[in-house]
Amino acid sequence: MSASYIPSASASPSRPASPVSVSSAPPSPTPSITISLPVWNATFPAWKSPLPSWKRPASTMSRNQKVLIGIQVFIVVYLLSLLAKFHYYGAISRDKLFSLEIPLGGSAGPGPNEDVPLIDIEQLKGNSEYPLNVFLVNTPNYHFEVFVPVIEAFKRIDNINVTLFSTEDGMNKWGLRNAIEIERDGLTLLDAGDTPVDEVGVNPDFIFLTTCPEDMRMLGKSLHVALAQGAHVMCIVHQAHLWDYRKVDQYANEIAFMRPWVERGQWHFAALSRHVHTYIRSNFPQYLETPQREYRPLLFHPVFNYSVPENLDFNSATPFAIIPGKFESERRNYDSIFTEYGKLKCDISLRLVGSGRVPKIADGLNHRIGFITNLNFFEFFHEMSKGVAIIPTLGNEHYLKSQASSTVATSIIAGTPLIASQEFLVAHSQIPIEAVWLQGEHETELQVLQRIGHLPSSAWQQKKDTVERLRWSLIHENVARTERMLNAIGSKYRPVDIASSSS
Repeated sequence: MSASYIPSASASPSRPASPVSVSSAPPSPTPSITISLPVWNATFPAWKSPLPSWKRPASTMSRNQKVLIGIQVFIVVYLLSLLAKFHYYGAISRDKLFSLEIPLGGSAGPGPNEDVPLIDIEQLKGNSEYPLNVFLVNTPNYHFEVFVPVIEAFKRIDNINVTLFSTEDGMNKWGLRNAIEIERDGLTLLDAGDTPVDEVGVNPDFIFLTTCPEDMRMLGKSLHVALAQGAHVMCIVHQAHLWDYRKVDQYANEIAFMRPWVERGQWHFAALSRHVHTYIRSNFPQYLETPQREYRPLLFHPVFNYSVPENLDFNSATPFAIIPGKFESERRNYDSIFTEYGKLKCDISLRLVGSGRVPKIADGLNHRIGFITNLNFFEFFHEMSKGVAIIPTLGNEHYLKSQASSTVATSIIAGTPLIASQEFLVAHSQIPIEAVWLQGEHETELQVLQRIGHLPSSAWQQKKDTVERLRWSLIHENVARTERMLNAIGSKYRPVDIASSSS
């Protein structure tokens, strides 16, 4: 996408119109199915008159004193709410548009360690205070396990107009076109290869790039046009360690393109796991050579609502555990896995669900190990939902440091618990210990499988119910954070006197 674009003179004077050179992008990397609170600085006001002592018996207070206390409490609560609102939005005007820092981090909604009741997920809604045009983009033929949760979160926000950008391969991959039911839900679906984002007929206020560098290459100079017209961009970071272009040149051209927009406050980042969120905050000022910039990425959980089978009858068939993903020896040592599994005294069989060339297994294990392939998008999650456990077999240290794993999202979507170590839970702190099969310090993942194989089926179902409650909680967080993000972007149109009246 080699181009140099200069915006037309008709662009709004309040929006940037400086040219940005778009260098020739490197070829797209080999597709992979792995995916991979604002700080409270304000002080409390100093009250001019101290509140009465709360230890004073209420029976000795006069009626006027009680009324005075009530008034003072009301004033305290009101002032604190104003202070929090001012701290959240800040003094925003069109003159400060390009220094706008969207508060995207922090927690929203109930925490995963809380006992979250099963609410009616269909009634979970958010609202954008301002009507916004939102473009959701995923142009390669992978990362649908992220794209679908993004679509679901934005579909739950009222007062926005959503347009989807994919490619012909992406729209037809695994039956995705039918799965997300575009026509019935009233979403516009466009082929990014045929329709640039600046030729849709509406100017986007917000563009969400699900597979960020690859999406940038596909959108080309039209992304620059949208940014020059004032759009904000959210860029999901899948493998954060690859963004250090001083050591890895894979995304060097894309980083050069986005850097001026990062400095203007229009380019933002999202992480799919808490450890990646922390990694971005710590390393991106150096990686993008913006040392004065504070990075507060959006934490977005790649999970969506899926109706798993209720109360599976584990006694009607042999219970099984699952290893998901492509059948590639680079990802995991199958010979070692099968050899160790063959030594277990365990009634739980093993299934590998994914794609690729099926690994060979010893003849004596044919009745205990099976392979399931060629599933479409939702068939995959349906199969995963029937298991007792998911064995992640993460391939490298990046999955605990700088890269999110699609296996984690699959576990939560399907309602099937992972086998996880303490180190894993530290990195993925959004997952409570109650939602996994905890791996002991000196246990292998398969040894955990042998241990849980001796538990009653009621214990398996209880663990799956816990994972389902976690899924509802994380979807709630996604909707709440998405609403906050859109309101922060929409608030650039807020009148200047609102901020001054708050003070």
